[in-house]
Amino acid sequence: MEFCKTLALTLNRINYSNTSQIATFYTLHYGKLQALARGSKRMGKKALGSIDLFSYNEIIFLKKETSQLHLLTEWEVLEGFPAFRKDIERFYSACYVVELLNELSEEGEPDSPLFYLLLDTLFGLSRNDNKDLNLLAFELQLLRHLGYLPELGECTQCGEKFLRNSGAVLSPFRKGLLCKECASDIAGAQVRLRRMPLHLSPAAIGAANFLVDCKRSSLNRLHLPKKVLEELRSLSAEYLSQILDRPIGHWRCLQTIAKI
Repeated sequence: MEFCKTLALTLNRINYSNTSQIATFYTLHYGKLQALARGSKRMGKKALGSIDLFSYNEIIFLKKETSQLHLLTEWEVLEGFPAFRKDIERFYSACYVVELLNELSEEGEPDSPLFYLLLDTLFGLSRNDNKDLNLLAFELQLLRHLGYLPELGECTQCGEKFLRNSGAVLSPFRKGLLCKECASDIAGAQVRLRRMPLHLSPAAIGAANFLVDCKRSSLNRLHLPKKVLEELRSLSAEYLSQILDRPIGHWRCLQTIAKI
């Protein structure tokens, strides 16, 4: 066993006893891990305090070689994101991104770009930045980083680049973007599979290419029409549902809140 120190974001925590919790962290140097925090629910001057969901921490833990449940010995909260506890829409948005990363990451596999993608997204969602664009940027950048995002510049069937005014079609049958000519060639097969293609406008393709490379500081300069936002949501939802084979739970909550 060895003592390890790293930066960590809290993905989940559950009660272990009347005084202790088990926390799931996504860490900078060790990837996703679980740790038992003894006394984290205990009150008093010497108590370290509870571990809050979404919190950005510096932690020290005793790494066990024979178990996936490590022992948390010290933790310091660097940012608690209080805005998530004051706004239900921000809260569920944060729940969605941590749940998505939790689902798509494996324990013990460090990935510093993924760590900073989650951290930047949580900071963006906690401020007055555009929630919808933050979520879309997170989804598209996560899909690209994990190798699931389709080619956004050319047809996956014939290899032709998409022209400025041509648009494209996302085909679940081909699992990629097609030019309209190639999409018409396989339309019959898609109908038989009861999988309808998603038409993407040139504006949606351009916005997707921007979002997969943008920094959070650039999002406030981008203003997208409602139709383009809907196209991008459908694009990311299609690929996420294919990867997970089910919808993410908090996504339904976000959809419900948006209609209120």
